[in-house]
Amino acid sequence: MSHGADAIDPEIALPPPRVRVLIGVALGFLLFAGTLGIGYLAWSVATWGQGQTPAQRLLGLRCWDPETGRAAGRWRMAERQFLGLSLSGLSLTALLFFVFSGSRQTSVGDFLLGTIVLHDPQGVPPS
Repeated sequence: MSHGADAIDPEIALPPPRVRVLIGVALGFLLFAGTLGIGYLAWSVATWGQGQTPAQRLLGLRCWDPETGRAAGRWRMAERQFLGLSLSGLSLTALLFFVFSGSRQTSVGDFLLGTIVLHDPQGVPPS
């Protein structure tokens, strides 16, 4: 099975990558609101070490660093979250980055740090 940005799991018909990212963002906001932010922050710190946000963990997504071929680390994920939230939030900037970023970057944080988000439930680096 290939692990590219558009790889399809033969067991499950997945939506396109950009739709998965949008679902992840929406789920992230719901999780944040549902835990009053405190639970989400604690969960984030725990999942960032595997290159994931809490929503990405639930959806089987992972942030990869194409330069190293490894999952983004805890500090890279913290930077990504901070930059993404502080520079875009729910603003038009986030929408513009999402629409015009091409196939690899999907958020402000991904664009600035060079990370990509892939469907990766087994934690296997893309080839």
